[in-house]
Amino acid sequence: MNYISNSLVLVTGAMGFLGSHLCKRLSAMNCDVVGVDNLSFSKLSVDKHNNVMNKILFKELDITRADHVETLFRDHKFDIVFHLAAVANPRICKENFDLAFNVNVMGTKNILSNSKNCDKIVFISSAAVYGEPLTIPIAEDHPLNGTDPYAITKIIGEKLCLNFVKNYGYRVVIVRNFNTFGIGQSGDYIIPTLIRQALVHKVIEIWNSKPIRDMMYVDDTIDALLTITSTNNTDFDVYNIGSGRGIQIGKLADIIKQNIGNGINVIDLQKPVLGSPKLIADNTKLKSLGWKESVGFEEGIRRTIEWFRTLI
Repeated sequence: MNYISNSLVLVTGAMGFLGSHLCKRLSAMNCDVVGVDNLSFSKLSVDKHNNVMNKILFKELDITRADHVETLFRDHKFDIVFHLAAVANPRICKENFDLAFNVNVMGTKNILSNSKNCDKIVFISSAAVYGEPLTIPIAEDHPLNGTDPYAITKIIGEKLCLNFVKNYGYRVVIVRNFNTFGIGQSGDYIIPTLIRQALVHKVIEIWNSKPIRDMMYVDDTIDALLTITSTNNTDFDVYNIGSGRGIQIGKLADIIKQNIGNGINVIDLQKPVLGSPKLIADNTKLKSLGWKESVGFEEGIRRTIEWFRTLI
């Protein structure tokens, strides 16, 4: 990680789930971290679990305001930019596409427009860009067939990155994140939803037990992100971030039940599957950099449950 250590780093979306964990790790690497967030989706103003605000220079800033972004880059000469800020909830993107487009596309354009003098820009994309997979596991050269509003905005964001590489000499790495979970994640996502159900109601209710997802603990995701960033990549590169392991939703519910204890009922509503029935990352390219999971899935679930216990 020597490439990153002691750098001046910008993290957009710094108070979100991934952003807060990234800021904490960068601070531990002696980086000077500037974190920006408009706090519209972040719950960290309430959840003080990692004291991110005490470790970084935080600025409340809206990336859709071009003038605010210009001022930010004029005040700080960043070495590395991690662009995580986005409307990441597919439901919100569908309900309010104007908002999703403004943040995920125009906000990305504003960040890129001011990043010319940075050594590297890391754009956090999503496995959603692949759409319905043609092959499993899904490799980085899979076509970008995503059609839902969230996927569309991430595809456009990737194309903007490539444009700035080809036409303006930028160095950009795109990471396509699969399913990350862990401490600090909001209840909108499946694992915190199931854990909260089990702890509060003693029932785990799943829509359908059959879908398979690639789920990885947040510490391992951050390890992967930093490994990719530390690599002397070409001017433009793309990496999947995922475990390469599929977990069936029914199995996930059983693991959570076993960790919490007896007396938990699992109810399979057997509703139609939402999205693809199977999403698993081909992480061969990531592993070629020397990365491997250090925490793992089941230990990650245990840590996440223990954190939720402290809240409930």
